[in-house]
Amino acid sequence: MATRSNAREESINRDSQAYWNKRAATFTRNATSDYENWLLGHLSLDEADTVLDMGCATGTLAVPLARAGHRVHGCDFAEAMLAILDERAAAENLPITSHLLAWEDDWEEAGLGHNSVDVAFASRSLMSGNVFSAVRKLDAAARSRAAVVVPDSLLPSRDPRLLTYLGRSARHPRVVREIIRALASLGRIPIFATTRTFRPMRFSSFDEARSDLRRLAGPEPFTAREQRLFDAYATQHLTRKVVQSPTGEDRQMWVLDYPLPVTWVFIGWRTDGHAWA
Repeated sequence: MATRSNAREESINRDSQAYWNKRAATFTRNATSDYENWLLGHLSLDEADTVLDMGCATGTLAVPLARAGHRVHGCDFAEAMLAILDERAAAENLPITSHLLAWEDDWEEAGLGHNSVDVAFASRSLMSGNVFSAVRKLDAAARSRAAVVVPDSLLPSRDPRLLTYLGRSARHPRVVREIIRALASLGRIPIFATTRTFRPMRFSSFDEARSDLRRLAGPEPFTAREQRLFDAYATQHLTRKVVQSPTGEDRQMWVLDYPLPVTWVFIGWRTDGHAWA
């Protein structure tokens, strides 16, 4: 049965929280994409495993895991995401406990400290910040296995084609190297697997699409020249197209007229001294 953990809400005050709360209403999807099936396959959970899903959003992975009989702790720093997760879990009476929790918070206080679950993972939710601390928290929480999926290409929050057009540099993320170093410090031996996805760019209005495209240029303010270039770029590459919604309906949406590929790497490790099976 769905429950909500009473984590300390006053510590949840992140720059991007408002963005993810706004996205919550259109974020929900079932784990039917190639990416989600790829990740669930690599996790290779045992039947009775309890699971911590850090950065669970609206339950893309938490819901199918709970349907399969796993007790799931779904953690996210966006309350609107968790509200939808709670609704989905309650509708099917699923064994999911949601936690309003960020990487920087006190996991012990939230009941997710040492050996609190069998498996702890973070799917595309560890992009930056204190990577060493994040890896140690996952490792400590998991009795048997832990895993992360992180970008091994330009961050999904950046568009290399747009950055090149504006004359801005595109920096390759260092998160994979940082995770490997963190695991070495813990004496863990990681396994790796990679896959590729394409960032969806579908919006109900031109202004919404333009605003999201602006995020892909990075947080730095535009110069007057960059603003002119961006305005022209948005006009040229944001187009209206009929797309199919998750419910199967055809809708007119604003889309980016080229794909945004992201390479992801699965990094898994055992926390109990055994070899990854």
